[in-house]
Amino acid sequence: MHHKTFLLPIIFMFLFVITCAFAPVTKAQTTQKSTMEVEEPESQFQKAHEFFLKKDLNAAASYIRKAVAFLKQEAGSAAKDGKKDLTLSIYELEKMANEVEKGAVTSEKKLKDAFARANQALANHHYLKAAEYWAKKDEKKTGHALKSAALHFEHAVVWSGHKFESGEAIVMKDIHTVADKLIEGKKWTTEEVGKGIKNIGNEISKLGKKAEPKNK
Repeated sequence: MHHKTFLLPIIFMFLFVITCAFAPVTKAQTTQKSTMEVEEPESQFQKAHEFFLKKDLNAAASYIRKAVAFLKQEAGSAAKDGKKDLTLSIYELEKMANEVEKGAVTSEKKLKDAFARANQALANHHYLKAAEYWAKKDEKKTGHALKSAALHFEHAVVWSGHKFESGEAIVMKDIHTVADKLIEGKKWTTEEVGKGIKNIGNEISKLGKKAEPKNK
């Protein structure tokens, strides 16, 4: 009986320690799950386009709104110029979702053009962040931002119907290469990083002019 009485406080103490140790982990996992629920918009655009063609307009509108949630999240950390473009795309996509839901959008091109402009805005946002991180000599963040800028630019090109010329394809390959070097910690030169950031900015600017809506 004495041994059982002696063991009870130890058992309770063990249970208390286990509870305290796992409680923060559960909270962290919940927070991480909540953050991850806002997905990259490209998959949402693809699904919205697919359901639009199938005439499932409610589903198409729903996926457009999911993409808007991501743009809003990015706008929260964007630089002044980047935020302006993202805000314009958010407004355009919210309006588009409402019109799609009502059956007021009959043009597939109108949908694609809006998705192209959204990706262009995201590409510009990440390009500006890459320049900002590079000025601070944060190599890894520069690499990730440069990579994101390149990927969103390429999505914008596809949605806009623009075709890559051979020279542009080489430029994009070089941008991906230097971005990967920065991310993976491989050898790079200051010249190639600066060139990569400058080139993606130029490509985004050229595409942005082509993707501007005719009626503002």
